[in-house]
Amino acid sequence: MALHDDARDDGPAGHLVGRGRELAALLSRLATSRLVSLTGLPGVGRTRLAREAAGQLRREVVWESGAGYEPEMLPGVGARLRHRCAGRRGMLLVLDDWDHLGGAGTALVASLLLDLPHLTVLVVAERPCHLRGETAVVLRPLAVPPPGCPPEEARRYEAVELLRAVLGEAAVDRDPRAAAELCRRFGGVPGTLLAAAGDAAGAGGTRDAVGAGDAGGTDGTDGTEGTEGTEGAGDAGDVVPGLGAAARSHARCSRVERVLWRRLAVFAGEFGREAVREVCGGGPLPAGQVLDILDRIAPHVLIHDPETDRYRLPPAQRAVGVGELAESGERWSTVFQHRRWALGVARQAAEWWNAGRQDEAVALALRELPELRAAMDPATAPLSPHVEAATAVDVVVHLWFLWAACGRTAEGRDLLRHALSLHQEAPPARALWLAAWLELDLGAPEAADPLLTAAWAAAVREGDEHCLGLLAHLRGSVALWQGRSDAAARDFHEAVARVGDATHFGPGPQQCRAALALALVRTDPDAALEVAQDGPGHPGGARDVWAEAWLRYVRAEALRWVGDADSAHTLARSALRTFLGYGSTVGGRCAAELLADVTAMRGEGERAAQLLGAVDALRAAAPPMSRAPYLDPVRRRAEQLLEGLLPVERRAAAYERGARLGLVRILDGDDREKSRNLEPWGVGCNTLPSWTS
Repeated sequence: MALHDDARDDGPAGHLVGRGRELAALLSRLATSRLVSLTGLPGVGRTRLAREAAGQLRREVVWESGAGYEPEMLPGVGARLRHRCAGRRGMLLVLDDWDHLGGAGTALVASLLLDLPHLTVLVVAERPCHLRGETAVVLRPLAVPPPGCPPEEARRYEAVELLRAVLGEAAVDRDPRAAAELCRRFGGVPGTLLAAAGDAAGAGGTRDAVGAGDAGGTDGTDGTEGTEGTEGAGDAGDVVPGLGAAARSHARCSRVERVLWRRLAVFAGEFGREAVREVCGGGPLPAGQVLDILDRIAPHVLIHDPETDRYRLPPAQRAVGVGELAESGERWSTVFQHRRWALGVARQAAEWWNAGRQDEAVALALRELPELRAAMDPATAPLSPHVEAATAVDVVVHLWFLWAACGRTAEGRDLLRHALSLHQEAPPARALWLAAWLELDLGAPEAADPLLTAAWAAAVREGDEHCLGLLAHLRGSVALWQGRSDAAARDFHEAVARVGDATHFGPGPQQCRAALALALVRTDPDAALEVAQDGPGHPGGARDVWAEAWLRYVRAEALRWVGDADSAHTLARSALRTFLGYGSTVGGRCAAELLADVTAMRGEGERAAQLLGAVDALRAAAPPMSRAPYLDPVRRRAEQLLEGLLPVERRAAAYERGARLGLVRILDGDDREKSRNLEPWGVGCNTLPSWTS
């Protein structure tokens, strides 16, 4: 192979990581098509891959960079290329950095193919030429580890492999979680990722090597934009790697493409197609055209996850969009549409929760949480923060289950406090109810009391009978937390009567029954068991998985009182699995301590002590919370049983081991042991809900 002109590779070898499939696809296209376009995001490594492919071909290759050309210079360039390529069979002409030449560059490609019938052309650019017979190869970003991925697994992802290859294994292994987060932030785009890693490491020499190693053209699209990307962006190029290349990419877009790009910058994280249609349509961008334009710009502007069909703007592209949105005068209208869409998402999630689709509700809320957080902060409203305070409060309140049932109590409390502090009108009863509940869940009944009083007055003023039922439930919860079971039972009876069967907000009838059973189980176990019968409160009623877990907890405690440790163990363990799946810290503590108690009853001292150690670790990791008197008897029983089963030293060692393992790993260990014992009969084990991963 002969390689001419700018085709030398100035970078060190070994940086082409995770591109085996793409390289094979490119070589296959070059063998069967006369015009191939290698496209993708700035910094994704197009030039590097093109060089690798050219190096593996057994044919003559001419490399022509368009970086220094203007459209009016192309007639002369075309004449020179025709002269060089005339009569050469099987020659490959690589046209790198061809984007800025626009229609003139496309016209030159078309004329070369027409005049030289034996020539194959590879165009390396952000977009294809859209000529007849063209084959496009879109170069995607490298795979990145998902959030929460263990470090030993994260290192197998392509983006982390690239960091290890360039920066060295020691540099990445010093903080594997930070490396994985860096890969996620920059979406596995090699050029911007390596530039950002060089900045983070503060290693100028390494950064220079990375820039050269992943570059090929002078356009900055394949690795150099982090160092030279200040053109057209001022000093901001030193802050966000790739900003200059992103700005140039933006300038090459059509008018409607630029409108969509800047409106997409309103999204804080990932977004789906329906969200784009609802938020970004309007004015010069009719809603019916939004998705077509999205498909047009996605390969060279957005990071796309094909598994979820969701998109996000890389940091540089988002920075360009944010600036353009502010200059266009559209920021207020776009933010307004985004907040209305976020409110609709929160309402949908609340409806799903109350309709028995609780896993789907939590999955939706968590998936859109970055956008929902933006809508829950009135201070980010383009006009006065007070204008959007009511919307922020509505979003927080609709997501009550995320804060109260899914272990995000402190976050919900802080978001609600902030939104209410900017709310100029009288706070709605439901917001005060939620504020009181979150204070109680965080172990501050004294902070919940005045909010409860204010919420009751507001609910009476608003005529909200359903909210009055929720407040009766909350009053009972305060009494139960304080150990006043009789008072709690009276309040929960009132809650059951007021809430009714048609729940459209807040805990439903099953949760009120579960609370009533919790209040009765230690004074009247038979009555508690009667209340705690499984299933919906009436025929055809929606299933409440969260309430069912509390009902299983009640039945487990009642069975523990009559000495049926095995049945109590099964029920407590099932309840704990559900609470851990939803992330309920309060439920997890309750069920785990009861499970430890009945485990000790069965004589399994080591496992019981490990469970208590894991509970202590959970309490230490969660926001500070005073211990509820209601919980004390269960813990005391478990510890008294352990004193007769294990000496002090073994108890301490088991506590420590349990704290290291955590509740999920302890349960998983039990599952594996049970699976080994039951394998001949083909009995499986329960796992956490799939969305929790």
